[in-house]
Amino acid sequence: MAFVLRDKPRLLIPGLLLLLVAGWVLVMPASEQPDISPPQVPLLKVSSVLAEPGTVSQTLHVTGSLVARDEVSIGTALQDTRIARVLVEEGDTVVAGQLLAQLETDTLDAQVRQAEATLNRNAALIKQQQALDTEAQASLARINELGSIGAVSAQQLDQQRAQAHSSAAALAAAQAEHQQAIAQLTDARTRRDKAIILAPVNGIISERHARLGAMAGSEPLFKLIRDGQLELDGELAQSALQTIRVGTEVQVQVAGMADSVAGTVRLLAPKVDAGTRLGRVRISLAATADVRAGSFASSRIETGTTAAAVVIPLRAVTFADDGGATVMVLDIKGQASVRSVVLGQRNSLRVQVSSGLAAGERVVASASAFVRNGDVVSLAQELEQ
Repeated sequence: MAFVLRDKPRLLIPGLLLLLVAGWVLVMPASEQPDISPPQVPLLKVSSVLAEPGTVSQTLHVTGSLVARDEVSIGTALQDTRIARVLVEEGDTVVAGQLLAQLETDTLDAQVRQAEATLNRNAALIKQQQALDTEAQASLARINELGSIGAVSAQQLDQQRAQAHSSAAALAAAQAEHQQAIAQLTDARTRRDKAIILAPVNGIISERHARLGAMAGSEPLFKLIRDGQLELDGELAQSALQTIRVGTEVQVQVAGMADSVAGTVRLLAPKVDAGTRLGRVRISLAATADVRAGSFASSRIETGTTAAAVVIPLRAVTFADDGGATVMVLDIKGQASVRSVVLGQRNSLRVQVSSGLAAGERVVASASAFVRNGDVVSLAQELEQ
């Protein structure tokens, strides 16, 4: 027990010191009291933008592949004829009439020579028949004179007339055979000419199926892009097709190319797909050596501009799964509140707010700024729309 009494002063001293310090703090003026409040959490800094009157340009986005405007298939009717020469490769630029390939012509040349010989023989036969016919007609004229005075019998007169008719018929037959020989020679020469494969138009060789020594078949030997003209083949919704016109000038961005290519809307499909309600649109491109068929490409088509009382950046809008839209509005104290809005016309950058937001109100510039309803934020900067 003596030990406990001896240690009580040691336990009381720290308690008395704490009471003295607390009393000293209470009697101090407020301006001199130490700051014992918890540390302040820094406010979230966000960028903002003012809702204000503006315009919203209407833009249609067309994507698709580059295709040949006119792809010409080049083949031959001489099937089962061996290919003797091939003079072009894929990607070569050719002009109309340029030699692309040649088939073997030994048999065709023989057919031409035979047709020429037949024609020459028929020509000689005609000359012979013409001479016989001239003589027969002259003899008939003479015997007709003798018959008129009774110098020859009726039988002799009939025989000469029959001979004259026969001679005339033989001449006509020879002339007909001559025309047939001309036709046969023309056909033989035409077949011979088909062995020479020429470019029908100017263009670029897009496909080459001709192989040296192979037999020509029903498939095309070459495919040619006429004048090297390519087009963007894309699709648009049927409502969008009504907003553009043939002849509209656009810029086309081709995958892999830094610079865009000038283009013109050439064709709007006269019908839409019954299942997808999409219609085709063709945009012809200016000729350039760097563009290749099959490349992915896209284009933006400006269809007009709408004036609106309230316009904000599209990135400031949050879209819900049910199609609703909200923005984060900031009051003068920087407090954020979620507000539902009704949107109007829009493009990839700006959107019209039809209701729910007034001009002059400030909104968080980016919907992905992680600002929650009721948060007080600090404005980092005001962005221009």
